[in-house]
Amino acid sequence: MSIAEKKAISSQEEQMFWQAIDVSNSKKQASWDEYDIDEHLENLVKYLAQFEKNQLISFERVLQQKLAQLYTAEIAELSIIMECEFSKDEAGYNFDVYVSDDGFIYFRCWLILKGKEFFDDIQSDIQNFVSGKYSFDIGNCWAEGLLYVTDEAYSIAHDNEDEAEVRDAVGEQYPENDYDGGDYEMQRDIYAGNALHKTYPRLVEEICELRVS
Repeated sequence: MSIAEKKAISSQEEQMFWQAIDVSNSKKQASWDEYDIDEHLENLVKYLAQFEKNQLISFERVLQQKLAQLYTAEIAELSIIMECEFSKDEAGYNFDVYVSDDGFIYFRCWLILKGKEFFDDIQSDIQNFVSGKYSFDIGNCWAEGLLYVTDEAYSIAHDNEDEAEVRDAVGEQYPENDYDGGDYEMQRDIYAGNALHKTYPRLVEEICELRVS
């Protein structure tokens, strides 16, 4: 097997990953205020518990790749718009720019839990967040628990050494997928201050109006 073949994720693995995210969200057709992150994650753990270890490794591998794919300036800017303090002056909305390493990981987990269609849309253009297709509670935009679902699922029926056997296996087999300590760089500097409003006018105005309401 070549290095390229080892790194490639199959369409079957992709499909299994997104199906698990979708099936475990029992509130996807309900009003946004009925959705609960913890309930979604609990359902996901129960769903994954039916799979063999190699399938859990596959899920974890895809998850880590998706987290790495969202390590972009645009996604960081979406996080700033949704989470950082801001003020409004004659030049428009002005943001204090701060993105913590851990917080940005948890934010990307939250985006992934919204499903494949949303993931693809948001990668294409973060302003698709306010396209009218989606309705979310933006008061809680962190989903740290997604990082641990594979090992929690494995622990249900196995002795999970250090409670990280699946994640450790992915780290050993696919070190290039390391979403936390990987050698990733954003393609440009993150916009700050009023530049976010100038770049994403509709997104900023709609999100900021929600945040002060």
